[in-house]
Amino acid sequence: MDEDFFSALTELLEKTTLPDNPELEAAQTYLEQAAQTNLPEFVKTLSEILECSWISPVVRMAAGLQLKNTLTSKDPDVKKQYQQCWLAFPEETRAYVKKNILASLGTENNRPSSAAQCVAYVAVAELPVGQCIGVMVNNVIDSTSTEMKEATHQAMGYICEDIVSCIY
Repeated sequence: MDEDFFSALTELLEKTTLPDNPELEAAQTYLEQAAQTNLPEFVKTLSEILECSWISPVVRMAAGLQLKNTLTSKDPDVKKQYQQCWLAFPEETRAYVKKNILASLGTENNRPSSAAQCVAYVAVAELPVGQCIGVMVNNVIDSTSTEMKEATHQAMGYICEDIVSCIY
């Protein structure tokens, strides 16, 4: 983990959540540049922030939103491009991000769960190549945590919604 980048990103995500924040535009510009400069590192750091339960829930939600927005789009062509980009990341990067977002399931108090949305969009990207999902099934079967099971079910619901919208 690059602690300087982690700290800067956490601070900027906080600025994106405040109403009438004069620094909002600068923060959003920085986030866009960080994503363009090194998208895999940006995504990894967002997943780290989402996973850290000691960070403000609002900042974690902002990290999840930014992460989700790098994984999906309402525009089908852009969505496909984002999914291909995700699959082009090195396997160790994808595994690290998946570990973090799966560990985030059930740790948020807000609904909808940012972690569940991120897990869903990673799973949707990886379904065609036969990856993911197994951990989610184990979460439902083996977990004693009601929050974990609920968040995992929520992620599975998002996956089903996305798949259904692709069919129709």
